[in-house]
This record gives sequence, C-alpha cells and structure tokens, in this order.
Amino acid sequence: MSEKILIFGYGQIANFYQKYFESVNISSKITRTDITKPKDVLSDMRSYKPTVVINTAAKTNLEWCSENKLETFNVNVLGADNIANACAKNNIYFIHFSSGCIFESEDEFDTKKESDMPNPSAYYAWTKVWAENLIEFDKPSNFRYIILRPRQPISSQFNYKNMLVKMLTFSKFVDTPNTGTVIEDLMEWTVKIIEDKPNGILHVANEGWATPYEIGLLLKKHILPSLEINKITKKELDEITPNRRVDTVLNVDKLKKLGIKPVPYKERLEQVIIDLAKNIRNTDQKVIKEQLEKTLKQSRSRTVVNEAWKDLLK
Repeated sequence: MSEKILIFGYGQIANFYQKYFESVNISSKITRTDITKPKDVLSDMRSYKPTVVINTAAKTNLEWCSENKLETFNVNVLGADNIANACAKNNIYFIHFSSGCIFESEDEFDTKKESDMPNPSAYYAWTKVWAENLIEFDKPSNFRYIILRPRQPISSQFNYKNMLVKMLTFSKFVDTPNTGTVIEDLMEWTVKIIEDKPNGILHVANEGWATPYEIGLLLKKHILPSLEINKITKKELDEITPNRRVDTVLNVDKLKKLGIKPVPYKERLEQVIIDLAKNIRNTDQKVIKEQLEKTLKQSRSRTVVNEAWKDLLK
C-alpha cells in the first residue's frame, strides 16, 4: 500500500495503529497537535502530506466529560470538524472515530444499524453524535470520509485504557448483552477500508455479543483466580455509577458487505484474554503497578473496586 497516514491522537487506538502500520510497511505518523486549533491541524497536514488521516483524538472518560463539558465539546466536536475541514480542502480521505455508545439496545435482539437514530444517554455520547453531524455538514461534494463506530474496544495489550484491564479491578458485573471491538482485528479491517475508501458511517465491531458477567468469568479463569464475580442488576449498576452506562448491540452487516469477516465476539474474546494473560506475565512489575494505578483512579470514579487486583503484583 502506497498510502501515507497521519494519525491524530496518542491513546490506545492511535498507538495500535502506528505499530500495526509499521509492521505491514505502511507509512504513518502520530501527531499530538491540538486539534482545537485549525491552523495547527492544517499545518500538520501540509507538512506531512498524508493521503489518509485518522482521527482518534477525543476526551472519552464519561465522568470527566460530564464535569468538563466545554473542553469536551471543543475537542470531540469542533476539533473533529477542524480535521474534516482540512481534509476536505486538501482532498485527503478522512477516517473519524465515533462510538457505538450513541445507541442503547433494549436486549440482544435490538441490534442497531448505521441508519438508526442515536439515543445517547451521556454527554460524551452526545458529543460523538454532534461530531458526526458536523463532519457531514457544509462539505464539498468530493469530500471522502468514513465515520467508524467501535464498541467497547478490547485488546491483549496490558494498558490502563483497555476495558479488560479496567474490569480486573471491578467487583460487580451486570449480565447484559454488549457488542465489542477487538482492536487487533480492527487494524486489519482498517487496511481494507483504506483500500476501498467507502463513504459514510460504518459499525466496526466483532459479530455478536457478550456480557460483562461472562467477561468477568473469563478474566477469573485465565488471569485473576481470586477475582470475585458478583452479579448485579442494571438498576443496581445505575445506582453506583455517576453517569449511566448503556448496553449496545451493533449490526455489522455493512462491514461484512465490504468483504470483511468479523470473527464472533465470544470466540475472539477468550483468545484475547488468554493472550492478555501471557502479556501480563511478561510485563515488568513496575509497569503493571503504573498501569493499575491509572486504571484504579478511573474505576474508583465509577464503581466499587475489588481487592483481588493486588494479586497481579505478586
């Protein structure tokens, strides 16, 4: 592939992209430019001269976003549009990361399609909807873009932003269906997306669903035997979280029509957790402690943490 890819953002997915693109010999660069400054965004593009731009930059912590609404809006909404405008002016294919959490499913049968009307339940989710609308607004007819909606990204990487690592600190789990996106799979899907350059909105998730309770049992089985799996109701969860969490099941038929075959989530889930266990065993204890401290800070802001996580430091 002869593309040059500029990646905005420096979080979990951005770093995954850079490492993956390097491994398959695709030119890429991560920029930490402040996306709320249009001139800086445009300058970055003119300097690197990318053919594709990926925007992963966003404020994502629900509690932080609800307490810092203006900054969240400036980054998640106006910042995303700044990048879209720069791409439109320079005829660059734009890949923007939205989120599947703009939907709430009633049950496992209530699968959401790209064309369905969003029903956000948190301020963060609202900013993702507004960004989608603004990216599509007032752009030239030749503007090429794809808005990706992942859902609860997981990976085998030991990183405090990895949902699986966060769940190692939880003490309570709901048994409600949710779609998930395996980041390692997303990397391969993105290459196909860049090759085809589809326009519009696309759900990027593994097929099917699993519940937090089921994930907790797998984490106990493969990583943390001392983890207590306490099943609670959704109502009980809502009582302990400052910002209400949604359950979302995404329809991925459109993804499959691109020739992509997303492996069923439950099938991938256990293998990812097994690989995460191996990575934890091979990680320096100092790094484990640093990542867990970051994870715990976030977990304590939204739920009751367990004491079993300390066994990961033994």
